[in-house]
Amino acid sequence: MPLFNRSIQQLHKNTQNLTFGSVRSFSVSSQALLWSQALSKFSSFRTSLVNNSLVLMKNTIIQVESLGAQKLRRIHNIGSLYCRIYERNQLLELLRSLAKKCRNPKYVLGGAILSNSSGFDWKKERLGNLALEDYYKEIDACNAIKQQTITCNKCGLRLRIEGPVPTVTYCICPNTPSSVYGLASEGCDWIPFLERGDIIVWRKEHQTMKGMYEYKMYGSFDDVTADEFFSVQLDMSEFRLSWDKSTAHCNVLDTDTETGGIVYYWEVNWPRFFSNRDYCCYREHSVDPDTGTMLVISRSTDHPACPSKRKVWRVQDYESVLTIRPHTTSDKPGIEFSLTGFENPGVQLPEAIITWVAIRGMPEFMMNLREACLKLRKDQQLQSVKVLTSPAKEEMAKPGYQDNYQSGMKQTPIYA
Repeated sequence: MPLFNRSIQQLHKNTQNLTFGSVRSFSVSSQALLWSQALSKFSSFRTSLVNNSLVLMKNTIIQVESLGAQKLRRIHNIGSLYCRIYERNQLLELLRSLAKKCRNPKYVLGGAILSNSSGFDWKKERLGNLALEDYYKEIDACNAIKQQTITCNKCGLRLRIEGPVPTVTYCICPNTPSSVYGLASEGCDWIPFLERGDIIVWRKEHQTMKGMYEYKMYGSFDDVTADEFFSVQLDMSEFRLSWDKSTAHCNVLDTDTETGGIVYYWEVNWPRFFSNRDYCCYREHSVDPDTGTMLVISRSTDHPACPSKRKVWRVQDYESVLTIRPHTTSDKPGIEFSLTGFENPGVQLPEAIITWVAIRGMPEFMMNLREACLKLRKDQQLQSVKVLTSPAKEEMAKPGYQDNYQSGMKQTPIYA
C-alpha cells in the first residue's frame, strides 16, 4: 500500500510538471509573434520613408535643374543682346572712320544699314518740323491760359488757387472768389489745380480715359540760366541722384546717330505698399535758332533692350513736353518754362495719391532742379577759383559731376 501511494504521488508530480511547461512555452511563443509583427511594420515604414525621400529628392533635383536652365537661358539671351549692341557700336565707329578715309562714303551705306542690329525703328519715333514748331509755342499758350483762368478781368491781378504766395499780388475786387481751384473758365479746358511759389499747375480730364488727367505747368525763375536748367535736366550722372530723390535708376539704352535722340530707362520710387514705376522712353531735344527756345520731348516706347521687370510696374502710356525760354540770352539768369505731361498708371488711384504724384512730379521736381542749378554754379565757381590760385594742381584735379555739365546734354532726362 505504501508503494502504491508513492507511485500515485509521483505520477501526480509528473503531471503537474508537464502542465506548467506547456503554458510557459505558449506564453513565449505569443511574445515572439508580437515582436515579429512589430519588426515587420517598422521595416515596412522604413522602406516607405526611404522610397518617398528618394522620390522627393528626385523631384527637387528636376525642379532645380529646370529653374537653373531657365536662368542660364535668360543670362545667355541678355549677354547676346548686349554683345550685339556693343558690336554694333564698334561697327559704327569703324564705318565712320572708313567714311572719312573713303572718297565716296556711299560705299559704306550697306554696312551702316546692316549695323542697325537693335531692330529699333528710329524713323517712327522722330518728330517732324511742324510738330516741333507747335511745341515751341507752349509758353505762349501758358500765358494765354493764365489770362483766361487765374487773372481778374477787371483789375488784371492774380486770382488765388490755394493759399496766398508772398511774392504775388492778388485781386481784391468785390465778389471775387476766394479760390479758383477746380473752376472751369469759358473757352478753356485747363482748370487751375495748384500753385507752389513761382509755379502754377493746371489739369484737364483726358479725352478718352475718364478719371485720368493731363497736366500743364508754367514757371518762371530769375536766378538760373537756360543753359544751366537745360543741362541739369538732361544730366543722368551721380549728381542727379544727389538732388532727385524720386529716381531709383536711369540709364541710356540706345542712341540715334542721325539726330542724337535716345531711348532711356527710368525707374521711379513710390511710397510703401506701392510698386515702383518704371518707363522705357524715346527722347529728343532741340533749340529754336530764332528765339533760343529749348525743347525736350519724351514718350513711351518699346525697345528690345528694355524688357519689363518683376516687382516694378511698367508705365506704357507716358508723354511729356518741356519748353524753356530765356528772358534775354541762354547764358544770362532768367527763364520761363512749361511742362505738359500725361501718364496712365494702369490702375485707378485715389485722388490723394494722384495729387501727391502731381506735386512730386512737377513743382517739387522743378524747385529741386532749380536748387541743383545753383549748387552746380557755385561748385563750378569754387573750382575755377581753386584752379586760378593753384595752377600747378590743375592736372591733379579729379573730374566730378561738373564735367558732365556739357556732356549731360547728350544724356537722358528724368521727368521730361
